[in-house]
Amino acid sequence: MKQLTIILLLTVSQAVTAFGQRDTTLPAMNLCNKGGWRLIFSDELNDRSLDRTKWVTWYPYSNDGSDNCDFCRTHGNEGQVYMDANVEPGGGTLKLYARREQATWFDASREYTSGMIHSKEAFGHGRYEIRCKLPNGMGFWPAFWMFGEKATEIDVLEAGMQRPRHLHMGIKTWKNGNSFDKGLRTRTDLSDGFHIFSMDWDENFIRIGVDSLEVWRISRYLNKRGKTLKDCEIAAGKYKIQQAWPPDGEKLKIIVNLAVGTNTTPFTKAPDEKTVIPNQMEIDWIRVYQKRED
Repeated sequence: MKQLTIILLLTVSQAVTAFGQRDTTLPAMNLCNKGGWRLIFSDELNDRSLDRTKWVTWYPYSNDGSDNCDFCRTHGNEGQVYMDANVEPGGGTLKLYARREQATWFDASREYTSGMIHSKEAFGHGRYEIRCKLPNGMGFWPAFWMFGEKATEIDVLEAGMQRPRHLHMGIKTWKNGNSFDKGLRTRTDLSDGFHIFSMDWDENFIRIGVDSLEVWRISRYLNKRGKTLKDCEIAAGKYKIQQAWPPDGEKLKIIVNLAVGTNTTPFTKAPDEKTVIPNQMEIDWIRVYQKRED
């Protein structure tokens, strides 16, 4: 299918929370790896069942990694319980269904159910991609993001789908509270067909893209004014450090979920009378690449 080009119209928000920017000195030029990509993980989602060697359908944040906690299937104050039955493969894609039906998990009761997947494997530097189609309407909060084993969260895609032309991205280190966020408005309706959302992460930069167009770049090293660098090669010298940058050796797990909003959630609120539900986030494939040492 022909990819739709996203054209950036307006930066709607950009926020930085930093507790002091540390200085560092690079004694020699810091070079990017310009090698080609090699595929290290993929799920083309063509099977009739979810590959349970790759995914769980809850947040595995209990002591034993099971779903034995209320947060594991509610994710706090969101409006849904994440249910296995709402993760449905078929027809060459995976659907995460949001449904209007009451469900209870531990002591938490919700008016909706929905679906999510969380990778068992964690990955380092590389390119993370998803091809998916998003639902349209108040109350839908789809996301493609990564959660680190040490301290990092990277949000490649978050959207309140009552505004389907808006995209939110962010990076945060949850151990010290540093974060760096950006919102974009695009000409393309993100619920209109499939789109590819990507994140490239290397020693110097994190780049987020939509349909092969880079829409945001975060640099590990900042110039003297604290601004993002543009060039792949970083000359020797004194720089500031992006305080939300992932720690050395960080590994990230992949999360894809379709949350349902409430009156207290960001990005969107509870579904309204115009919301078409049941509805779904449809995923064509998920892939991870690493750079070859060319």
